[in-house]
Amino acid sequence: MPELNPADATLVLVEGPLDAWAVTLATGGRHVGIAPLGTSLTDEQASQIAGLGRPLIVATDADLPGRVAAERDYWLLTQHGLDPAATTFPDGLDPADVLNRDGAPALERALATARPLGDLLLEERLTNLTGAAALQDAVQVLAARPADHWTTHLDTIATQLRCSPTQARARLAASVQAWNRDPRAATQARLDEVSDVKARLSAATPATPVDRWPALALEIDPRLTSQADWPALAAMMQLAHQDGHDVAATVRRLVENEPLSDLPAQDLRYRLVAALPLDIAAAPRSPTADQPSGAAQAQERRTPGTRTPSPQQTQRR
Repeated sequence: MPELNPADATLVLVEGPLDAWAVTLATGGRHVGIAPLGTSLTDEQASQIAGLGRPLIVATDADLPGRVAAERDYWLLTQHGLDPAATTFPDGLDPADVLNRDGAPALERALATARPLGDLLLEERLTNLTGAAALQDAVQVLAARPADHWTTHLDTIATQLRCSPTQARARLAASVQAWNRDPRAATQARLDEVSDVKARLSAATPATPVDRWPALALEIDPRLTSQADWPALAAMMQLAHQDGHDVAATVRRLVENEPLSDLPAQDLRYRLVAALPLDIAAAPRSPTADQPSGAAQAQERRTPGTRTPSPQQTQRR
Protein backbone atom coordinates (compact mmCIF):
# COMPACT_ATOMS: atom_id res chain seq x y z
CA MET A 1 0.00 0.00 0.00
CA PRO A 2 1.50 3.36 -1.00
CA GLU A 3 2.33 5.80 1.76
CA LEU A 4 -0.20 8.59 2.08
CA ASN A 5 1.09 12.08 1.45
CA PRO A 6 -0.46 14.58 3.90
CA ALA A 7 -0.14 17.23 1.19
CA ASP A 8 -2.70 15.29 -0.87
CA ALA A 9 -5.28 15.10 1.92
CA THR A 10 -8.61 16.90 1.79
CA LEU A 11 -9.09 19.25 4.73
CA VAL A 12 -12.29 18.88 6.76
CA LEU A 13 -13.35 21.78 8.94
CA VAL A 14 -15.19 20.53 12.03
CA GLU A 15 -16.37 22.02 15.32
CA GLY A 16 -14.15 20.26 17.85
CA PRO A 17 -11.00 18.16 18.31
CA LEU A 18 -12.87 14.87 18.74
CA ASP A 19 -14.50 15.42 15.37
CA ALA A 20 -11.13 16.25 13.81
CA TRP A 21 -9.62 13.01 15.15
CA ALA A 22 -12.64 11.03 13.97
CA VAL A 23 -12.28 12.33 10.40
CA THR A 24 -8.55 11.68 10.23
CA LEU A 25 -8.75 8.21 11.79
CA ALA A 26 -11.79 7.05 9.81
CA THR A 27 -10.20 7.92 6.47
CA GLY A 28 -6.65 6.83 7.24
CA GLY A 29 -5.39 10.34 6.66
CA ARG A 30 -7.00 10.81 3.24
CA HIS A 31 -9.05 13.50 4.95
CA VAL A 32 -7.53 15.56 7.75
CA GLY A 33 -9.81 17.14 10.34
CA ILE A 34 -9.13 20.69 11.48
CA ALA A 35 -11.03 22.57 14.19
CA PRO A 36 -11.04 26.16 15.52
CA LEU A 37 -10.79 24.73 19.07
CA GLY A 38 -13.88 25.96 20.86
CA THR A 39 -14.35 29.24 19.02
CA SER A 40 -16.05 30.22 15.81
CA LEU A 41 -13.86 30.26 12.72
CA THR A 42 -11.97 33.55 12.47
CA ASP A 43 -10.92 35.49 9.39
CA GLU A 44 -7.28 34.77 10.19
CA GLN A 45 -7.95 31.04 10.41
CA ALA A 46 -9.85 31.16 7.11
CA SER A 47 -6.87 32.89 5.52
CA GLN A 48 -4.50 30.23 6.86
CA ILE A 49 -6.72 27.43 5.52
CA ALA A 50 -6.83 29.08 2.08
CA GLY A 51 -3.04 29.35 2.13
CA LEU A 52 -2.72 25.56 2.37
CA GLY A 53 -4.15 25.20 -1.12
CA ARG A 54 -6.12 22.03 -0.35
CA PRO A 55 -9.71 20.99 -1.12
CA LEU A 56 -11.95 21.77 1.83
CA ILE A 57 -15.12 20.22 3.28
CA VAL A 58 -17.14 21.90 6.02
CA ALA A 59 -18.45 19.20 8.38
CA THR A 60 -20.30 21.02 11.14
CA ASP A 61 -22.82 19.27 13.39
CA ALA A 62 -26.23 18.32 11.96
CA ASP A 63 -28.22 20.68 14.16
CA LEU A 64 -29.27 24.33 14.09
CA PRO A 65 -26.00 25.71 15.60
CA GLY A 66 -24.03 23.58 13.14
CA ARG A 67 -25.94 24.91 10.15
CA VAL A 68 -25.46 28.47 11.38
CA ALA A 69 -21.74 27.79 11.80
CA ALA A 70 -21.59 26.48 8.22
CA GLU A 71 -23.26 29.69 7.04
CA ARG A 72 -20.57 31.80 8.75
CA ASP A 73 -17.82 29.54 7.46
CA TYR A 74 -19.03 29.96 3.89
CA TRP A 75 -18.63 33.71 3.89
CA LEU A 76 -15.29 33.71 5.67
CA LEU A 77 -13.83 31.05 3.37
CA THR A 78 -15.15 32.34 0.05
CA GLN A 79 -13.68 35.73 0.93
CA HIS A 80 -10.28 34.05 0.53
CA GLY A 81 -11.08 32.39 -2.79
CA LEU A 82 -12.26 29.00 -1.48
CA ASP A 83 -15.37 27.16 -2.70
CA PRO A 84 -15.92 24.66 0.13
CA ALA A 85 -18.06 21.54 0.05
CA ALA A 86 -20.26 20.43 2.95
CA THR A 87 -21.32 17.10 4.41
CA THR A 88 -24.79 15.93 5.36
CA PHE A 89 -25.02 13.91 8.58
CA PRO A 90 -28.07 12.31 10.21
CA ASP A 91 -29.98 14.81 12.35
CA GLY A 92 -28.26 15.72 15.59
CA LEU A 93 -24.99 13.91 14.85
CA ASP A 94 -21.44 15.15 14.38
CA PRO A 95 -18.46 13.34 12.78
CA ALA A 96 -17.41 11.69 16.04
CA ASP A 97 -20.99 10.49 16.62
CA VAL A 98 -21.18 9.01 13.12
CA LEU A 99 -17.88 7.17 13.60
CA ASN A 100 -18.97 5.84 16.99
CA ARG A 101 -22.51 4.85 15.92
CA ASP A 102 -22.08 3.70 12.32
CA GLY A 103 -18.36 3.11 11.86
CA ALA A 104 -15.64 4.47 9.60
CA PRO A 105 -17.35 3.51 6.28
CA ALA A 106 -20.37 5.68 7.13
CA LEU A 107 -18.20 8.68 7.91
CA GLU A 108 -16.17 8.11 4.75
CA ARG A 109 -19.40 7.98 2.70
CA ALA A 110 -20.60 11.24 4.19
CA LEU A 111 -17.33 12.91 3.21
CA ALA A 112 -17.28 11.33 -0.25
CA THR A 113 -20.79 12.60 -1.01
CA ALA A 114 -20.22 16.16 0.20
CA ARG A 115 -21.97 18.81 -1.89
CA PRO A 116 -20.89 22.39 -2.58
CA LEU A 117 -21.75 24.47 0.49
CA GLY A 118 -22.82 27.27 -1.84
CA ASP A 119 -25.49 24.97 -3.31
CA LEU A 120 -26.91 24.32 0.17
CA LEU A 121 -27.03 28.02 1.01
CA LEU A 122 -28.66 28.78 -2.32
CA GLU A 123 -31.32 26.12 -1.69
CA GLU A 124 -32.06 27.66 1.71
CA ARG A 125 -32.70 31.05 0.14
CA LEU A 126 -34.91 29.66 -2.60
CA THR A 127 -36.86 27.56 -0.09
CA ASN A 128 -37.35 30.05 2.74
CA LEU A 129 -37.49 33.40 0.94
CA THR A 130 -39.70 34.73 -1.85
CA GLY A 131 -39.71 37.49 -4.43
CA ALA A 132 -37.09 40.22 -4.46
CA ALA A 133 -35.60 39.12 -1.13
CA ALA A 134 -35.00 35.60 -2.43
CA LEU A 135 -33.42 36.91 -5.64
CA GLN A 136 -31.13 39.32 -3.81
CA ASP A 137 -29.93 36.79 -1.25
CA ALA A 138 -29.53 34.03 -3.85
CA VAL A 139 -27.31 36.08 -6.16
CA GLN A 140 -25.21 37.18 -3.19
CA VAL A 141 -24.47 33.53 -2.43
CA LEU A 142 -23.70 32.90 -6.09
CA ALA A 143 -21.46 35.96 -6.46
CA ALA A 144 -19.06 34.56 -3.85
CA ARG A 145 -18.45 31.42 -5.93
CA PRO A 146 -16.16 30.95 -8.97
CA ALA A 147 -17.55 32.29 -12.24
CA ASP A 148 -17.92 28.84 -13.82
CA HIS A 149 -20.87 28.17 -11.48
CA TRP A 150 -22.81 31.30 -12.35
CA THR A 151 -24.66 30.39 -15.55
CA THR A 152 -26.21 27.08 -14.45
CA HIS A 153 -27.26 28.36 -11.04
CA LEU A 154 -28.58 31.62 -12.47
CA ASP A 155 -30.94 29.64 -14.68
CA THR A 156 -32.14 27.75 -11.60
CA ILE A 157 -32.73 30.97 -9.70
CA ALA A 158 -34.69 32.56 -12.55
CA THR A 159 -36.80 29.44 -13.05
CA GLN A 160 -37.69 28.89 -9.41
CA LEU A 161 -38.40 32.55 -8.69
CA ARG A 162 -40.22 33.03 -12.01
CA CYS A 163 -38.23 36.13 -12.83
CA SER A 164 -36.66 37.04 -16.16
CA PRO A 165 -33.11 35.81 -16.84
CA THR A 166 -32.21 39.41 -17.68
CA GLN A 167 -33.31 40.57 -14.23
CA ALA A 168 -31.41 37.75 -12.54
CA ARG A 169 -28.24 38.51 -14.52
CA ALA A 170 -28.44 42.20 -13.64
CA ARG A 171 -28.76 41.43 -9.93
CA LEU A 172 -25.88 38.97 -10.10
CA ALA A 173 -23.68 41.48 -11.94
CA ALA A 174 -24.27 44.05 -9.20
CA SER A 175 -23.47 41.53 -6.47
CA VAL A 176 -20.31 40.38 -8.23
CA GLN A 177 -19.20 43.97 -8.62
CA ALA A 178 -19.73 44.64 -4.90
CA TRP A 179 -17.91 41.42 -3.97
CA ASN A 180 -14.91 42.16 -6.21
CA ARG A 181 -14.71 45.78 -5.11
CA ASP A 182 -14.44 44.96 -1.41
CA PRO A 183 -14.74 41.28 -0.41
CA ARG A 184 -14.15 42.08 3.26
CA ALA A 185 -17.03 44.56 3.40
CA ALA A 186 -19.32 42.20 1.45
CA THR A 187 -18.42 39.36 3.81
CA GLN A 188 -19.11 41.45 6.90
CA ALA A 189 -22.49 42.47 5.49
CA ARG A 190 -23.41 38.80 5.06
CA LEU A 191 -22.11 37.92 8.53
CA ASP A 192 -24.31 40.67 9.97
CA GLU A 193 -27.30 38.85 8.47
CA VAL A 194 -26.52 35.43 9.97
CA SER A 195 -29.05 36.00 12.76
CA ASP A 196 -31.75 36.34 10.08
CA VAL A 197 -30.64 33.04 8.55
CA LYS A 198 -30.74 31.39 11.97
CA ALA A 199 -34.30 32.60 12.50
CA ARG A 200 -35.35 31.24 9.11
CA LEU A 201 -33.73 27.87 9.72
CA SER A 202 -35.39 27.60 13.11
CA ALA A 203 -38.81 28.51 11.73
CA ALA A 204 -38.40 26.16 8.77
CA THR A 205 -38.07 23.04 10.91
CA PRO A 206 -41.63 21.65 11.10
CA ALA A 207 -42.70 19.52 14.03
CA THR A 208 -43.88 16.52 11.99
CA PRO A 209 -42.89 14.87 8.69
CA VAL A 210 -46.24 15.67 7.06
CA ASP A 211 -45.52 19.36 7.75
CA ARG A 212 -41.96 19.14 6.49
CA TRP A 213 -42.27 17.48 3.07
CA PRO A 214 -45.46 18.69 1.30
CA ALA A 215 -43.66 21.24 -0.92
CA LEU A 216 -41.39 18.55 -2.33
CA ALA A 217 -44.32 16.12 -2.63
CA LEU A 218 -46.39 18.62 -4.61
CA GLU A 219 -43.46 19.19 -6.94
CA ILE A 220 -43.08 15.45 -7.56
CA ASP A 221 -46.78 14.62 -7.94
CA PRO A 222 -49.71 16.83 -6.83
CA ARG A 223 -51.66 13.72 -5.82
CA LEU A 224 -49.24 12.65 -3.09
CA THR A 225 -50.46 14.74 -0.16
CA SER A 226 -54.10 13.74 -0.71
CA GLN A 227 -53.36 10.02 -0.47
CA ALA A 228 -54.16 7.95 2.61
CA ASP A 229 -50.57 6.69 2.50
CA TRP A 230 -49.09 10.20 2.57
CA PRO A 231 -48.25 10.19 6.34
CA ALA A 232 -46.33 6.91 5.91
CA LEU A 233 -44.48 8.28 2.87
CA ALA A 234 -43.64 11.50 4.73
CA ALA A 235 -42.34 9.47 7.66
CA MET A 236 -40.17 7.45 5.25
CA MET A 237 -38.80 10.64 3.71
CA GLN A 238 -37.99 11.96 7.18
CA LEU A 239 -36.24 8.70 8.06
CA ALA A 240 -34.13 8.98 4.90
CA HIS A 241 -33.26 12.57 5.79
CA GLN A 242 -32.25 11.60 9.31
CA ASP A 243 -29.98 8.92 7.85
CA GLY A 244 -28.15 11.58 5.86
CA HIS A 245 -29.67 11.05 2.40
CA ASP A 246 -30.51 13.88 0.00
CA VAL A 247 -34.26 13.24 -0.06
CA ALA A 248 -35.12 15.78 -2.76
CA ALA A 249 -32.51 14.47 -5.19
CA THR A 250 -33.46 10.86 -4.44
CA VAL A 251 -37.20 11.16 -5.04
CA ARG A 252 -36.66 13.22 -8.19
CA ARG A 253 -34.40 10.50 -9.52
CA LEU A 254 -36.88 7.76 -8.60
CA VAL A 255 -39.69 9.28 -10.67
CA GLU A 256 -37.56 10.61 -13.51
CA ASN A 257 -38.04 7.68 -15.88
CA GLU A 258 -41.23 6.06 -14.57
CA PRO A 259 -44.41 7.90 -13.57
CA LEU A 260 -46.00 6.99 -10.27
CA SER A 261 -48.90 4.54 -10.26
CA ASP A 262 -52.56 5.12 -9.38
CA LEU A 263 -51.52 4.94 -5.71
CA PRO A 264 -48.60 7.38 -5.95
CA ALA A 265 -47.77 7.72 -2.25
CA GLN A 266 -47.58 3.97 -1.77
CA ASP A 267 -45.59 3.57 -4.99
CA LEU A 268 -43.04 6.23 -4.05
CA ARG A 269 -42.69 4.74 -0.57
CA TYR A 270 -41.89 1.35 -2.11
CA ARG A 271 -39.34 2.97 -4.40
CA LEU A 272 -37.63 4.67 -1.46
CA VAL A 273 -37.42 1.38 0.42
CA ALA A 274 -35.90 -0.31 -2.62
CA ALA A 275 -33.43 2.50 -3.35
CA LEU A 276 -32.11 3.28 0.13
CA PRO A 277 -30.78 1.11 2.98
CA LEU A 278 -33.61 2.04 5.34
CA ASP A 279 -35.14 0.03 8.16
CA ILE A 280 -38.81 0.48 7.29
CA ALA A 281 -39.82 -0.73 10.76
CA ALA A 282 -38.44 2.56 12.10
CA ALA A 283 -41.03 4.60 10.20
CA PRO A 284 -44.72 4.63 11.18
CA ARG A 285 -47.14 3.29 8.59
CA SER A 286 -50.62 4.56 7.91
CA PRO A 287 -53.42 2.09 8.72
CA THR A 288 -54.64 1.70 5.15
CA ALA A 289 -55.72 -1.34 3.24
CA ASP A 290 -53.09 -0.77 0.57
CA GLN A 291 -50.18 -1.57 2.89
CA PRO A 292 -48.15 -4.68 2.07
CA SER A 293 -48.60 -7.74 4.20
CA GLY A 294 -46.26 -8.64 7.03
CA ALA A 295 -44.49 -11.10 4.72
CA ALA A 296 -44.00 -8.38 2.12
CA GLN A 297 -42.62 -6.01 4.78
CA ALA A 298 -40.18 -8.67 5.88
CA GLN A 299 -39.11 -9.16 2.28
CA GLU A 300 -38.53 -5.41 1.92
CA ARG A 301 -36.30 -5.45 5.00
CA ARG A 302 -34.35 -8.47 3.77
CA THR A 303 -33.74 -7.19 0.26
CA PRO A 304 -33.75 -3.37 0.24
CA GLY A 305 -32.11 -3.34 -3.18
CA THR A 306 -35.05 -5.18 -4.78
CA ARG A 307 -38.15 -3.16 -5.40
CA THR A 308 -41.40 -4.66 -4.18
CA PRO A 309 -44.03 -4.10 -6.89
CA SER A 310 -47.20 -2.26 -6.04
CA PRO A 311 -50.53 -4.06 -6.49
CA GLN A 312 -51.23 -2.04 -9.65
CA GLN A 313 -47.89 -3.00 -11.16
CA THR A 314 -48.52 -6.65 -10.37
CA GLN A 315 -51.87 -6.48 -12.16
CA ARG A 316 -50.33 -4.77 -15.19
CA ARG A 317 -47.87 -7.60 -15.49
